[in-house]
Amino acid sequence: MQKKVFMTFNQETKVDLKFVYQTTATIAAALGMCLSQPSHASAATLTDNSRLVAASSLSSTNTISDRLARQFQATLDRSVADNIPPGTTVGIVTPQGSWFGASGVSNLATGTPVTQSDRFPIGSITKTFTATTLLQLAQEGTLSLDDSLSQWLPEIAANLSDGENVTIRQILNGTSGIYNFLDANSLIYPEILNNPLRDWQPEEIVQYAYHKPRSSNWVYPNTGFILAGMVIEKATGSNLAEEIRDRIITPLGLNNTFFAQEEEIPGGFVNGYTDVEGNGSLDDVTALNLSWAWAAGAMVSNTQDLSRFSEALFGGELLSQDSLNQMLTLNNTGDIGIDYGLGVYSVDFDPLIPGLGRGFGHGGDAPGHNAFMFYFPERDITVVSLQNSQPPNDVNPVVPILETLLEEGQGSNPKSVSEPSVVTGLTILGLGKLLGYMRSRLRRTQ
Repeated sequence: MQKKVFMTFNQETKVDLKFVYQTTATIAAALGMCLSQPSHASAATLTDNSRLVAASSLSSTNTISDRLARQFQATLDRSVADNIPPGTTVGIVTPQGSWFGASGVSNLATGTPVTQSDRFPIGSITKTFTATTLLQLAQEGTLSLDDSLSQWLPEIAANLSDGENVTIRQILNGTSGIYNFLDANSLIYPEILNNPLRDWQPEEIVQYAYHKPRSSNWVYPNTGFILAGMVIEKATGSNLAEEIRDRIITPLGLNNTFFAQEEEIPGGFVNGYTDVEGNGSLDDVTALNLSWAWAAGAMVSNTQDLSRFSEALFGGELLSQDSLNQMLTLNNTGDIGIDYGLGVYSVDFDPLIPGLGRGFGHGGDAPGHNAFMFYFPERDITVVSLQNSQPPNDVNPVVPILETLLEEGQGSNPKSVSEPSVVTGLTILGLGKLLGYMRSRLRRTQ
């Protein structure tokens, strides 16, 4: 199915495409972090004149105490002033109230302050939207998670090693063994680099996995989610972006959530930055077309919308209890404390923030952007963080904010959640700064 094409560049500044003309190896390394499994990386250092911090303000959406809101904002401002990203937005929702904050700039060239409602590419959090849509179709009886891929995409399955024995469930949970088309050695990188504005079709993307050996280990499901999007379109006869909008975005009132390159995004989104040349300065990479990420990572949203989506998903508004249980049936990724369900991660955060418990959700990297969306059922806390630089740094403002939150007694007391599967194991693009920090901490204690 041919896709709609919309340009989503910001209108307030000319797009800097110099990153396209650097060496392929350098840019491929930068792109390789997108839609990847969790990794440990350091952020680029900003120059002094780019340390622009937005003035603190308390939004009407904030319902926690003014004292705690000021404390959170000060923490966020310090993080940005310490050169973590050019700009960051954070959303925290607890039983005691919510807080949405912003600091830094959305555009280094103009110094435009980032606002609480600004949109960012969310990378692999897109996977959670795609998986939810597919689970709804299974819930309705349109398909089964145990259907073979060949039942829905026979011509494509025939080109995948052992493709006739791969199921829909497996392409969602990373156990299909299908080659990750964004593997570090993938041949797709030169193609993206040679034509960064190209509008990719799903059929062109999955070809990079054709005839590759099927792995017996867990494989990050970038290719799996491209296939999942194709299954959704085959099963519905509709466009993936339209299905996600009709089933999730519109019912939940997510007015700042869009599917890049397939939907017009009024006003665009914040500029994205990465250190392409490895020289300590950030390059604007906003112009890169996101269609190569499609069902695995091409959506755009903001902290308010993602908080609402997370609450609706894990609160049972979007899926039946049985479907949610299937989403939260986990598989070992090979990383300590990190498991994967159907488009969601389960991560043990206690080694990082004692008392927080397991978090369930997803993270994401898109070119020049980093995203984080997790729900902590033992505390009934939802946290979202969006940043406009990549790769992420080990230090994330979410960490001290969550530490303060627990010290202040916010969130529910540790408790049992009614559904056992949620307790025992209720996020691409990568998991972002917080998980990079957590993984480094875990390595140091081993």
